[in-house]
Amino acid sequence: MIATRAAAWTGAAALATASLAGCSWRLETPEPTWPSPDAVTLTRDAAAEREQSVIDALASPDGTASDEVLVAYEGAAAPERLDALGGVYVAYPDATPSASPSPAAVPAPADAVVAARDGAIADAMETTDEDLALLLASTALSHDLMGWYAGWAEKAFTDPETPVVVERMFSSATTNTVAPVPDATSLDAEAIATLVEEHDRARYLYEVLAAKAADEEREQWLARRDLQAARADALAALPGVEDRRAAVYVVDNAGLEDSAGRIAAAQAAETTLGDRYAAMLGEAEQVEWPWILSAAFDAYAQAAAYADPSTHDAVIPALPGITADEG
Repeated sequence: MIATRAAAWTGAAALATASLAGCSWRLETPEPTWPSPDAVTLTRDAAAEREQSVIDALASPDGTASDEVLVAYEGAAAPERLDALGGVYVAYPDATPSASPSPAAVPAPADAVVAARDGAIADAMETTDEDLALLLASTALSHDLMGWYAGWAEKAFTDPETPVVVERMFSSATTNTVAPVPDATSLDAEAIATLVEEHDRARYLYEVLAAKAADEEREQWLARRDLQAARADALAALPGVEDRRAAVYVVDNAGLEDSAGRIAAAQAAETTLGDRYAAMLGEAEQVEWPWILSAAFDAYAQAAAYADPSTHDAVIPALPGITADEG
């Protein structure tokens, strides 16, 4: 029996050898090269997965006031960003799902937003694709604003003494916090001169608002006036910038006689500044982005801080500075 098995094995081996000898070209064929995603595609995929993580986290808020704010704002914005990114990539969408390990724990909404912000800005500064970089920088700015506002609104609602007017800057775990005015810039002097004028126009608006208000409200407008004046001063001091500041500007006084109208006017002015800075992300080199992000953050955040923290009336764009089809 043993001899028979040995003979059979020898015959099979010989047949296999003969077969291989007759088809030796197979051994020389290189391993097939399967298509693989490039670095830009991987970056896009990672960004989409972060937005999906935010959406998943929002499904399980912890009931705090800050989480309610995140659900209200990120709940609308994250799907918009995910759509701009093209959705989460699924390799085999028609495949029958198989058993998988237990899913990872879903992060808290605030943690998911922070992770999405940090990942977006880190990838924005690294990717070679200009359109994707802009989309990610805009995404990071929006996440940072919404994360900040969730915490601020909760605090302001419980503590009426929380300051409304404060200079606020973009921040993340992967980038340094940079002041909203650069020491030097390669941006066109004409663009900076326009910013000087816009900040000075806002400065004048706040003077008008202060003249129509009293007590704490008046002090609030004067505080922001001083910040706008300082911003105009600093930008006008940059080399080669034309100083276009004027003593007075035309202000539409309609509706400014009551507090609600004055708040609306201030919000509109700050949002206009935020939009202008956010749009500059598409005009500037990436090295300029940190200060531009801080300037945009400060304007958008101030507009949001004027809103009633007990409502969801603040306006924070999902993709500041761009529209979805530009991504």
